[in-house]
Amino acid sequence: MILIGRLSSPFVRRTALLLDLLELKYELREISVITEQDTVRQYSPGGRVPVLITDEGTLVDSFAIALTLLDRHDPNARLWPRSGAPLAEAMQVLALCDSALEKSIAVHYERTRRPEALVYQPWIDLCESQAAGAIGALESRIASHVPTGDRLTYGDIVVATGLTFLIQLKASSFSPERHPRLEALRARCEALPAFAARMPG
Repeated sequence: MILIGRLSSPFVRRTALLLDLLELKYELREISVITEQDTVRQYSPGGRVPVLITDEGTLVDSFAIALTLLDRHDPNARLWPRSGAPLAEAMQVLALCDSALEKSIAVHYERTRRPEALVYQPWIDLCESQAAGAIGALESRIASHVPTGDRLTYGDIVVATGLTFLIQLKASSFSPERHPRLEALRARCEALPAFAARMPG
């Protein structure tokens, strides 16, 4: 298999970690979605990463990739619940995390990709408040367990990589001091060898 995308993307990094956790062999091709868009579009019509090329076809979107891999390689639902209240809760955690990521990325692009005269502060304020709301909700509902090598779930991977990305982005929505439960989860995950091996350079 071939995983396309840079580990600086939390969506690519979470996919790489899931592949590692499932003990699936793959080649990582760190292609930039910003500077190598034409190359990315050869594999992903929407020009987004991650992309996973398998013997059975090409998969796009981190969650779609994850569900496919988990269906095939996690038959006992150890990494991701399959039904009932546990699945509903796992989906809500993922949705809140991704909402915070998407809104924080929108703020970053507004500030760094537009000419200064065209930056629209009310849009930034709205996105930052939406991201902060999602992180606040996540802090209040995140499961209070200790992720270890044998207890790590896909949800843990999603949240931990997302929070580390927000720190790297200097996003205002997440603060280790304001969100101690989330920071505890993030720190425990990042201390695991698997996470260290996939830390973006």
